Amino acid sequence: MIDRAPGRAPADNAAGLAFILGFARTGTTLLGQILAALPDVALLEESEILTATAGTFVRDSDGIERLAGLTAPEIGGYRQAFWQHAQQLGADLKDRVVVEQTALNTVYMPVISRIFPDAAVVFVIRDPRDVVFSCFRRKFEPTPFTLEFHSLESTAKVYDRTMRLAEIARGMMVPGPIDIRYEDLLADFDGETRRLCAGLGVRWSETMRDFHVLSASRNLTTASAPQIRRGLTRDSVGAWRAYREHMAPVLPLLAPWVERFGYPPD
Repeated sequence: MIDRAPGRAPADNAAGLAFILGFARTGTTLLGQILAALPDVALLEESEILTATAGTFVRDSDGIERLAGLTAPEIGGYRQAFWQHAQQLGADLKDRVVVEQTALNTVYMPVISRIFPDAAVVFVIRDPRDVVFSCFRRKFEPTPFTLEFHSLESTAKVYDRTMRLAEIARGMMVPGPIDIRYEDLLADFDGETRRLCAGLGVRWSETMRDFHVLSASRNLTTASAPQIRRGLTRDSVGAWRAYREHMAPVLPLLAPWVERFGYPPD
């Protein structure tokens, strides 16, 4: 059963709405699959639903100004379009908490705070050095965003700009995002997932521990799919250190985020 969290209910027959955000290779897909193990959660994976319904606010030069000036009826229209798209994806949304999981939708945080101010936002954090290193070495489907991962320098710049935007958007959100640290999830799975469930208003279940088994029946196409099916491992924690010499040029740019997120400097 669902504990309906006050202020979380959307204007639809769903029980709530949440967005999993962060950056590529932080563990957003992992967290989505963990939540998808709950019967009270409907997961929308890499759906591009925000791009389809509110993409102009990010793409257009006057987008933020128009976003700020939206009237209540206009906001209602964008909400309706979102839920119509969600229904078209075929997921059973009735009486379930709908979780939209697309890491790079972090750029839509201002849109989310304006159009869905009552939605929960889960922000996944991982050591920035591991994130940049992993994005650079991984082969992604080409998109305007992932094409920037062609070098360590370019990847670090995109990470820095994205986190700067996220910091600004955090100030617009009341309450703020639910932060989940990737390394803490590995170290204390039950504790972190219980905290997350409490924030989303869903009941924790032992089935969440079997996410890797359940994910085998889903058509995962993201770069992290093979890792998720192996379950929780710490193999990639601190992987950047073996390539410290190659990472040296981007470490100064990442240093403020390393400090901001509470990671040791070395």
